[in-house]
Amino acid sequence: MEKKGIPFRQIHLDFHTSPLIGDIGAEFDAEEFADTLKKAHVNSINLFTKCHHGMYYYPTAVGTMHPELTFDLFGAQVQVCRENKIRPVAYTCVSWNEDWAKRHPEWLMVNAEGIWGNKKPFDNSYYSWKCICYNNKDYQEILKAEMKEVYDRYHPDGFWIDIVQGKGCVCGTCSQDMKILGLDPERPEDVRRFDKISETRFCRTFYKYLKALDEDLEVYFNAFPYELDDGSDPQCSSIEKRKYFDFLDIESLPSEQWGYTHFPVAANYLNKYKKDICMMNGKFHTAWGDFGSLRHENALEYECFRAIANGAGVCVGDQMHPCGKLDQVVYERIGRIFEQIEHMEPWLYRTEKVREIAVLIPSRAGACDPSSGGMTEEGVYRVLSELHHPFDFVNQEDSLADYRLLILPDHAELDQAYAEKIGAFLDQGGKILVSGTSGLKDGKSILPGMDLVHEGKSPYDVRYLRMRDSRAFPEVPKTDHVLYEAGEQVSGSGNVLAEIVDPYFSRTYEHFCSHRQTPPKRESRGEPAILETEAGIYMAFPVFRMYTDSGYTVYRDLTAGCIRRLLKEPLIETDLPALTELNLRRQGQNYILHMLNYVVSGKAKMLDTIEEKFMVKDKSIRIRTGYSPAAVVRLPLCEKADFHYENGYTEIMIDYSSGYEAFLIEQ
Repeated sequence: MEKKGIPFRQIHLDFHTSPLIGDIGAEFDAEEFADTLKKAHVNSINLFTKCHHGMYYYPTAVGTMHPELTFDLFGAQVQVCRENKIRPVAYTCVSWNEDWAKRHPEWLMVNAEGIWGNKKPFDNSYYSWKCICYNNKDYQEILKAEMKEVYDRYHPDGFWIDIVQGKGCVCGTCSQDMKILGLDPERPEDVRRFDKISETRFCRTFYKYLKALDEDLEVYFNAFPYELDDGSDPQCSSIEKRKYFDFLDIESLPSEQWGYTHFPVAANYLNKYKKDICMMNGKFHTAWGDFGSLRHENALEYECFRAIANGAGVCVGDQMHPCGKLDQVVYERIGRIFEQIEHMEPWLYRTEKVREIAVLIPSRAGACDPSSGGMTEEGVYRVLSELHHPFDFVNQEDSLADYRLLILPDHAELDQAYAEKIGAFLDQGGKILVSGTSGLKDGKSILPGMDLVHEGKSPYDVRYLRMRDSRAFPEVPKTDHVLYEAGEQVSGSGNVLAEIVDPYFSRTYEHFCSHRQTPPKRESRGEPAILETEAGIYMAFPVFRMYTDSGYTVYRDLTAGCIRRLLKEPLIETDLPALTELNLRRQGQNYILHMLNYVVSGKAKMLDTIEEKFMVKDKSIRIRTGYSPAAVVRLPLCEKADFHYENGYTEIMIDYSSGYEAFLIEQ
């Protein structure tokens, strides 16, 4: 029988429980536990063998069983899950372990400031644990003994191994290993590079160890396998790391840390690969361990449905009370959503994403500070999602054969070899959209068909953009628009669609005008802001990073005008609002369109959340199917929907839609 893939309805059951709390698992009832999961339509669960406190939840010969636990809790959970056909996966953790940290302080990480365990004395902040160095060979032997003990006793379906994350350790082991690799532990950029190399090395070692125990074990390390980088440094790229994963969880609780753009950015990178992906969110209002809070049901629903729309499984994070009982209210809420996902599953397995735009990841592999790159990737996602253009993030190793447009955003660094790869892409009829410093090297653009001279960064703090050809950007008001990052000074041959207007001067202590930036001069020198060339279009400013930073819709509308000129007959055309999210997937010869209509609200300073769905009425979506469908039906009830086919496009009429909706377009 062909294996479908990882389950779509999972629970990650945290159980980080202090040894200071008594009666651990005193109210655990195996049948009630299984019944709660079954009623919630759960078919897989990550169960704790050990927690960040270093407490074990089974009788262990390796570590410390929780002193207030009187029975084999993990074993009882595994047994009753197996009896009820719920996939049990064993959770354990690596760097965070308070018990081993106390017993073996010599194993602790040491950062460049000399802080042991990466935790300052008397620090009582949230998410703060003592860090053990996972490169320590003695500690690795303990971890292997623990994993073998769990496998020999319980034979779980897989291992979910948490906190394999470099934290800038310069302990004796790490410093010696760095020097062997030619790295200097006194250089922060070398330490960060070693973090990435050592994460991959740990994953490789333990993946091979676990596979030697059982080739069928499904193995995942929480080591950021979804981290975006351009692949330019193979040793520390996530490309190498992902070789040692059987599936890819994207831990993405849209809380203070991640936000609602984190998951789709990662998904639009990983979606093109063969490995199954899974979205991990949580039942919590904020993040892990937020006891006494419930994620708003519409927020939980949106996150789960957005996962399946991206071809991902769903794993909802929960934390069991120390008494060992699951919260019925939580699982009733999860169950209402998982039941809908279960009904959708015939159209979720064995699907692949449909897309036509590639976006080169600008973040460098092993970069010392990847934060600037993150702003650009987020801006790309926001712009293309709001414009309803399906796309993939790609690295320099990925093929460009399946794409019609390549975007080089803001600060992508290229070498001559990749420029030649782009040249082959252009020869096959592709086009490029370039912004900021991408493709600029040694005072010129190295991109074929884009003959630009780079005169350096603008000396001004801000500049302005003025339309030369307003017909190219009908959505943009005909006035001067501020560029909050002044960008690059370039000259070159081509069609100037918009030009730069300088301010009178930059704002300084002695020279300023009004409250903020200095206004634009009346005259322009004709310097190009947006230049159309033989190969595509160049924008002389980091448009995507600025959109993330300011949300100024003009930046999105400028990008829309550029794409419209470069991408004739796009895959999707629609009059749906920018808030609506669309995902197009293919199952065999059929298309499946997923649509989400939810309002992300910034009502709290600490996080965004979702409380409301919104209704769209009397809209349409045109999809370049290339065939006239036999039928278009709403899923999962298979109700027929109105459609019209003409000139290669199937137009679906949306009389109404709210929340999540899916359509099957049958060939």
